[in-house]
Amino acid sequence: MPPRQSADLTPLVGSWRLVSMKSTFTDTQEHYEPFGPAPDGRMVLEPGGRVIFFFTHPPRLPPADDAGRLALFNTLMVYTGLVRSDAPGQFTTTIDLAWNPIWTGEQTRFFKIEGDHLYITSAEYSRPSQPNRRAIAEVLFQREHRQPTREM
Repeated sequence: MPPRQSADLTPLVGSWRLVSMKSTFTDTQEHYEPFGPAPDGRMVLEPGGRVIFFFTHPPRLPPADDAGRLALFNTLMVYTGLVRSDAPGQFTTTIDLAWNPIWTGEQTRFFKIEGDHLYITSAEYSRPSQPNRRAIAEVLFQREHRQPTREM
């Protein structure tokens, strides 16, 4: 039997489109956008507790060679796992599959919902590409609503 969805996470169930993502270095307050000024991505949380995060840095063009394939890999972040709520406004994902095998363990995030907007903030973390720098990530999603379809 799949894990039951926590009542605290019920408002997060569904599909969310990425609007923006930025990180702030905690030592200098310098901001950067790891997926550029117009990132693309989704967060999908299903009622059984499985969450999938998919982030990309557009434009993503078909690769012509190994360098192009590497560029695609470096403009992608995907992970999935089971999510739980340990406190109001907080969830933890236990990652069981990721685009990069070093991305494992638990990821705790803090959230708030305002209308159809979901704001997620990370705890302070070390960037894999700059392990001596600490940052906090802020991600904004907009809820995706199912478009009505015409009956044939």
